[in-house]
Amino acid sequence: MLTNGETRHPSSNGSRTIQDKEKYTFISFDIVEFYPSITRSLLEKALTMAKDHTHISNQDVQIIMHSRKSLLFDNGTPWMKKGHNDLFDVTMGSYDGAEVCELVGLYILNTLAREYGKEYIGLYRDDGLAAFKNTNGSKADRIRKHMISLFKELGLNITIDCNLKITNFLDVTFNLNTGKHYPYRKPNDHPVYIHRNSTTHQHHQVPASLNQQTYLRHLPRRGDL
Repeated sequence: MLTNGETRHPSSNGSRTIQDKEKYTFISFDIVEFYPSITRSLLEKALTMAKDHTHISNQDVQIIMHSRKSLLFDNGTPWMKKGHNDLFDVTMGSYDGAEVCELVGLYILNTLAREYGKEYIGLYRDDGLAAFKNTNGSKADRIRKHMISLFKELGLNITIDCNLKITNFLDVTFNLNTGKHYPYRKPNDHPVYIHRNSTTHQHHQVPASLNQQTYLRHLPRRGDL
């Protein structure tokens, strides 16, 4: 259903949607402090999984691991995480850190798919969403507890909400009652516009990436789930 923030079925390039929507509910989850919570062991497991699908040389692994060394200084003294005796870290704000996050995310998805199937579950960075069929309160609670336990085994913590008919995922609201999805914007997110007749200089001040990047570039503005 959801891969990298897009409303599509992973094996059908978006041609399959949720059928019998009235029988489904969403489970939404967020990974708490995802980047800094990625451990050496978790990354090694993700790399081992990736080797089953593509060639990754020992040199590649060494480079990836060496690039995990992160230095932060406080009054001239290097700072390290509590409980860690090395410099391993996955830093935010860099291309390299984002790629490591994506790789670990694929490993997490693979783990979840083995438990729940891959058809209606997805993850974008630290935001996850799944749809389950015929889940009453007690069954949803069992899934919640089991999912928390799975992430604990990976060294991660999550917050999770169950039995949702309507949920916000990234920039989209999904509604199982109506079968529709539509754009979502956080209450404190106020868009800023530049008039089309503004000067060329003003247009050039807008980073080109804003015109090229969007989480949901394949989603129509409104449509069916």
